[in-house]
Amino acid sequence: MQFGILSGLTKFQEGDMKKEEVITLSQKEVTRYSVIRDLLEHKLKSKEAARLLNLSTRQIRRLKKKVKRDGLKGIIHGNKGNVPTIAILAPVKKTILNLYSTTYNDYNCSHFAEILKEEHDISVSREFVRTLLLNANLRTKSRKHPKHRTRRDRMPREGLLIQMDTSEHDWFQGRAPVAFLIAAIDDATSEVPYALFVDSDSTINNMQVIKTLTLKKGIPSALYVDRASHFKTTRHSSYRVNLTGIYEPTQIKRALNEIGINLILANSPQAKGRIERLFKTFQDRLLKEMRVMGISCIKDANNYLHKTFLPKYNSKFVIAPKEANPAYRRVPNHIDLDAVFSIKEERTVMADNTISFENRIFQILPDDRRYSYVKAKVLVEVRLDLSIHIKYKDYYLNVKELKTVFRPSRIHDILPETKLLQRYPVETLKADFFTL
Repeated sequence: MQFGILSGLTKFQEGDMKKEEVITLSQKEVTRYSVIRDLLEHKLKSKEAARLLNLSTRQIRRLKKKVKRDGLKGIIHGNKGNVPTIAILAPVKKTILNLYSTTYNDYNCSHFAEILKEEHDISVSREFVRTLLLNANLRTKSRKHPKHRTRRDRMPREGLLIQMDTSEHDWFQGRAPVAFLIAAIDDATSEVPYALFVDSDSTINNMQVIKTLTLKKGIPSALYVDRASHFKTTRHSSYRVNLTGIYEPTQIKRALNEIGINLILANSPQAKGRIERLFKTFQDRLLKEMRVMGISCIKDANNYLHKTFLPKYNSKFVIAPKEANPAYRRVPNHIDLDAVFSIKEERTVMADNTISFENRIFQILPDDRRYSYVKAKVLVEVRLDLSIHIKYKDYYLNVKELKTVFRPSRIHDILPETKLLQRYPVETLKADFFTL
């Protein structure tokens, strides 16, 4: 048997029957064959061959035996050219590419791999998905510029610090008006105990999230938020407002004080990076899953968020705290959270035992505690369900709302509309207003 090596290709003849076979070799395999051939021709010793190929003498003996028996084919690995048993078949690859192109084209690789396993029973790795999409030119490599960050250590116990914020975003991708997502995340574990889609970033809606969080987990030690107006009153001092810059606490701050939650105000979005990264993840995953599910209203979005998305998210991303003992406190029996999380304003009872609140009149009914409440200071509570409760000292009063009749201003009774416009021209009113 004679052999000739030309550019990694081998031709050989055997006996009287000529047979030609082309075998592709790597440069490493060509080098290995040359050394083993010199060994067979007694030009090298086994130790020298082992040193040249960086192999053990035992491996050299095996290669020598294989080349002596099979010739050049003895150098080639037995699995070369065979399809691996764990290889992904071409039809499966085509299915993955079709799913990505038609339905999941804006999913990231990790999320897409999870969806393939959960929804389509296709179990592949994230890196396989990434390589497949890159080779099909469905994704491009993104180069991220390094950013300097100083990391703050997590809190050691669950419930010590809750980060809370609101994300205004096109969550329904044009299928419904822009919505707001109010979410809270535990600093120690990254658990999202509660989140809620709402139509506005209002005091009432933020109170609802904090109240539900407290009912589900308990009273946390501190709440980390931004400097929005429903958390902190911020006004520029002038003759129109308090010159000292000291104002009454907001309704949320007052409610947190009543149950002993410390409110911490962040000085920048980067300071509360955990909740900011949470919204980035939600805008990547939750938004697309709602699109696939055909969700186009806040009610259905909250139903999917609470029953499906949050349990799945928490099971995947929650980590164990350094200390197992949670810092959440049980709500005392004497605290009524409905009363705590309400809008409270003070009113003075008028001479007919009525109060006026938001253009509504409430009559205080007689009781056995006091003959009359004229000139008494009472507290009006607007609960989260928009019901009205009126409290005097430590007890609630029996009241009923009176029907009010609209009475136009006296000036409208005296002068018709045309004479009003002649006496009070619109241009004059605007000029006088801007000259104040």
